[in-house]
Amino acid sequence: MNGDTARGDPAAPRAAVVTSPWLRCRHPHPAPRYRVVVFPHAGGTANPYCTWARGLPPDGESWVVRYPGREDRLAEPLVGTMDGLVEPITDALLPMVTGPDTAGPLVLFGHSMGASVAYETARSLHALVPGSVGLLVVSARMAPVVDDRGDRPVVHRLPRDAFVDVLRAHGGTDEAVFDHAELMDLLVPIVRNDYRLIETYRPPADPALPVDIVAFAAADDQTVAVPDVLAWAAVTTAGFSHAVFPGSHFYLRTDPAPVHAAIAAHLPPAGVPAAAEEKGDLHRWS
Repeated sequence: MNGDTARGDPAAPRAAVVTSPWLRCRHPHPAPRYRVVVFPHAGGTANPYCTWARGLPPDGESWVVRYPGREDRLAEPLVGTMDGLVEPITDALLPMVTGPDTAGPLVLFGHSMGASVAYETARSLHALVPGSVGLLVVSARMAPVVDDRGDRPVVHRLPRDAFVDVLRAHGGTDEAVFDHAELMDLLVPIVRNDYRLIETYRPPADPALPVDIVAFAAADDQTVAVPDVLAWAAVTTAGFSHAVFPGSHFYLRTDPAPVHAAIAAHLPPAGVPAAAEEKGDLHRWS
């Protein structure tokens, strides 16, 4: 699948290491220095994130998770539980960390709902292959140690008009879509399903994860407070750092360059992953 010519060497095309419908890599690399796996937000699709991820350094690979029930998986049923997403995503990623074509520990990046899915996938992969995740980057999502069941409205239960108002306020949907009845009939059930998934998700009683975490927040995000994003520091038993960017919930679309630079700063230096693997110490690059 997606055997595009590699960005690093146009003369050496290579088939993608994974051919699962759950993952897409538009530009396989013949010898990737790193692999970043991107987890979209609620209602999000793979294609915009494939384009967005092209801003990352060209000597690695960017993979994007493809949730069912959208794009060319439109005919497949939506998944309504966190476990229902994490289990097949984990299975799809395992060849990247156990096969001969590994590029060292994975970098998982998730935005909004995708941050929670990435976190649970990191936990799942670590349980199966300790050290297989080198870095978890969480964006615009409260930490699992934050209890958000108090005053927040249950969005997925709102009547359609009120639900659409929430979508418009969050700013993740092209304004022209709201004027297209057929598109809205398609979009609303997908986003409502994802909101149900994340609003019924309950983090583990012991959320600790021995993986480096980087948390990205937006200064003017009206959906999640900056301190709640920075609370990811209490989740990792390894290293933690953070960055606060200007903008609202979808800040990474408005000006992606600083976000790409911040991610790139945490990617492994050339040659480090293989050396770390030989030492049996996969989970840290430093």
